[in-house]
Amino acid sequence: MRTYLIFFIILLTLVAGCVSPEIPEGDPQDYELPGLYNTTVFYLNTSSVQVVESVSNATELRFEMGNTGDLNVRNPVAVDYSGNNVSFNVSKEVVFGKSYIRFDFDSPLTGFVAFTQQNGQDFSRPLIKNGTVMVLLPKNYTTGSRFLGIANPKPDNITMDSSGREVLTWDKPYPEHKVISVKYYKKSAPVVLGYFFTLLVIIGLVLFGYYYRTIHGLKKKRDIMEKDIRNK
Repeated sequence: MRTYLIFFIILLTLVAGCVSPEIPEGDPQDYELPGLYNTTVFYLNTSSVQVVESVSNATELRFEMGNTGDLNVRNPVAVDYSGNNVSFNVSKEVVFGKSYIRFDFDSPLTGFVAFTQQNGQDFSRPLIKNGTVMVLLPKNYTTGSRFLGIANPKPDNITMDSSGREVLTWDKPYPEHKVISVKYYKKSAPVVLGYFFTLLVIIGLVLFGYYYRTIHGLKKKRDIMEKDIRNK
């Protein structure tokens, strides 16, 4: 009996959940709901990311929170395919040492869950299910330069949407890949980088010319002094 009790206590330690402080619900109109089945969409804008997840007949939904373990969620919404708001609760759940954002719905939901998280230009998210993943870069941003940033793994498809944003798509990358990361930059960055390297080359040539003339002048003076000494 004592063995079962110890096992039960250990299991509770490894699998635990806690209800989050009250998080104000967002407005579904603040999100783009693409209507794609079994797809997770990330809309990036350099300082935050909007996450939109399709849901099919689910009473709960989990998102891995990453290394920080912080409940980094703002303006969560849940709507069905008819656009009706659905009641839900958001909590933090720890399962075998990994932290998750957990959504619980009052009734089975077929529709979308969306929320906003803080994020920078180094986007990275763990994968926990086998579905399509789409990442939309901010307008006038791109990726693919080994010097400035790439997407890993390589996207299966890159397109442009009607708003001029690059759309990176992976078709069922999990479980072969456990994480998707995208480092992106302004489209003008390669030009700026080219100007920077050109400026460095010009500065290098100027310094080389200066030191060459200085050394050449010193050598000439030394030769004159040596000649004067020999003449004496």
